Amino acid sequence: MEEPLPATLERPVVDPAPEQIAATPHARPRWPGILSFVLALLTVAGVATGIALATSDLYLLATYAAWGAIGASILAVLLGIVAGIGRFGRGWAVAGVVLGVIANPVLLTTALDRIGGLWA
Repeated sequence: MEEPLPATLERPVVDPAPEQIAATPHARPRWPGILSFVLALLTVAGVATGIALATSDLYLLATYAAWGAIGASILAVLLGIVAGIGRFGRGWAVAGVVLGVIANPVLLTTALDRIGGLWA
């Protein structure tokens, strides 16, 4: 059997000094990056809703959905850039920026028109 260590060999428990506690870095909030990604998902939902409404001949509602998707896309990209620079959920921010740019109705329509024009 092992014998317990004598009291002189045990590590003493020392409370850290107040300046050491204040100097410890705090975790950065991730919500700006996550919000950027959620807005990008809202952009995708707006585009899908607009397409579904347009195929049902509800053009006015499809236009409103497209404008909402454009606004959500702009906010997702701007918030994603800020979150990426400030390191506030950088991975979520990059995903929000990429998805916000790809799903933007104006850019999506222009890109699909150009691609379709290649074979015309």
